[in-house]
Amino acid sequence: MTTKRQSRRAEIARAAIRPLSAQGVNNVRLSDLGESLGMTGAHLLYYFESKNDLFMTALRIVEQDLRDHVLRAFDGMESARERWEWVLDTGAPAGLDDSGLLMWLEAWAGAVHEKDVLELISELETEWQGLLRDTLTYGVDRGELPDDIDLDLIVEGVSALLDGLTIRVVVGYRPVDHEVAMRIVRQFVGPLLPWRDGGAK
Repeated sequence: MTTKRQSRRAEIARAAIRPLSAQGVNNVRLSDLGESLGMTGAHLLYYFESKNDLFMTALRIVEQDLRDHVLRAFDGMESARERWEWVLDTGAPAGLDDSGLLMWLEAWAGAVHEKDVLELISELETEWQGLLRDTLTYGVDRGELPDDIDLDLIVEGVSALLDGLTIRVVVGYRPVDHEVAMRIVRQFVGPLLPWRDGGAK
């Protein structure tokens, strides 16, 4: 059962996504975050052990929102190929102000020195890859993909490719936007996925 404090904690973490992604974890103080959320920094510490705790809670919400959004959309999609295109398009970076993926940039940097951040992103990455794998497995089960494709290799490769494209799109140091990123993903992944018409086996 969710307590009132837990609900408020989640509400605060969700509201903190925008300022954390816009300013960066290392560049924003708890007092600044508190002010942007209509409370004091000390009040934030009632709900979170530290700024890092707030950041990790916010990142977890970003990923849960993405997963929920994808799974809701899947309810209206019978085709595995349509589901696959949808999950890639949804997971790809939207642009320079993609707050969810800006949070990931912060997490990747933090994971180099923060063991708890490393453990969190390892957990979240495993869940993301599980979603990709489940989508492709659904395609195999429906006969839209052959039984002998290497799901693990494809999932790891797609995940790594999206991570690299995220850096280019969100940081903006290469002329890549969402549409270009998706075209690159399709170009490299397409030959590995011999889609065919199919139905439930």
